[in-house]
Amino acid sequence: MTSPRPPRTPARLRTCALIPALALLLPLAACARGDARDDGAGDRPRVVSVSKQINEFMYDIGAQDVIVAKDLTSVYPPQIREKPSVGYHRALSAEGIISTRPTLFLTDGNVGPESVLEQLRKVGIPILVLEPGSTVDSAQLLMARLGREFHRERVADSVVAAWRQGMERVRADSARRAAGPHPRVLVVHFGQLVNNYLALNRGGTADRMLAWAGGVNAADSTGGMARLTPELFARLAPDVILATDVGFDRVGSAEKFAELPGVALTPAARTGRIYRIDEADVMYFGPRTPEAVRRLAALIHGDSTRT
Repeated sequence: MTSPRPPRTPARLRTCALIPALALLLPLAACARGDARDDGAGDRPRVVSVSKQINEFMYDIGAQDVIVAKDLTSVYPPQIREKPSVGYHRALSAEGIISTRPTLFLTDGNVGPESVLEQLRKVGIPILVLEPGSTVDSAQLLMARLGREFHRERVADSVVAAWRQGMERVRADSARRAAGPHPRVLVVHFGQLVNNYLALNRGGTADRMLAWAGGVNAADSTGGMARLTPELFARLAPDVILATDVGFDRVGSAEKFAELPGVALTPAARTGRIYRIDEADVMYFGPRTPEAVRRLAALIHGDSTRT
C-alpha cells in the first residue's frame, strides 16, 4: 500500500508563508542597490579635511556629510563654517584632530607641522594626500578623484561637465578683451601665519584669472607670494588693488585701506579703485571659477561699484 499524500497547502497560505522571507530579503536588496549608487552608502568614514579646495569640492559632489572637522581657512560654502575647526592648516595640533575620532585625514599636502602627521600615523589614522588642482585640468582631475573616493562618480562627472562649459565662455570672453586696455592689478592677500600683507605673484591661480579677466598682474615676481612693504606697494604702482577678505576686513573699508603705508602712493588709491574680493575666488580653481573671472573683469574694467 502506498502512504497517503499529505494534504496540499492552499495557494493563498503558501503565498502568505513567503511574506516573512521576502521581508527579510528586501532590506538586503536595497543595500545592494545602494552600494551601486553615488550616495555614499556603506560604512560612512569620518574625515578631517584640511584643504579649502578639497572641502569645497566635497560639498560640490554632495559628500560633505563625511567631514567631521575642517581647517580654519575652509570657509566656502558658508555651511562649512558649522563644522568644527582643527585650526590653521600649517599650524595644526594632533590632539585636536585625534579628538574628532577620524577614520581618514585628508590634505592637499599644504599642511604642518610634520610632527603632527607623525603622531597621526602612530595612532593609526590613515593620511590621504591628494595633489591640489594647480591648473583647471588638474583641478577637474581632483574633482573626479574625490568622486571615486567617496562614491560620487556621477555627480562629480556632472559638475565637471558644467564647469568645462563655463570655462569655454571664459576663454571666449578673454579673446574678445585681447585688444582692449589691460590695467595693472595687484592682488593683496593677508598671510595669517606671517601676519602681514602679501602679493600674489605671477604664475599662480590669481595671475591666470587676471589674464582671463583682461588685467595684468602688477607683481613682478614669479611663483608664490611676496611680502608687501610700503616701498614695494609704491613701486608696483597698481591701477587696481584687489584685497582678499581677511586683509581687507582688518582695516574695514577701501578708504582706510588706501591709508596704509605705501598704498596711498599708488594710482589705485588716488582713483579709489581698491576692492574687496573673496580669498576662495582667486586662491584655487573650481566650478565657481568662470563666475569669479566675470566678477574680476567687472572690477578691473570699472563695471562695478566700489565695495
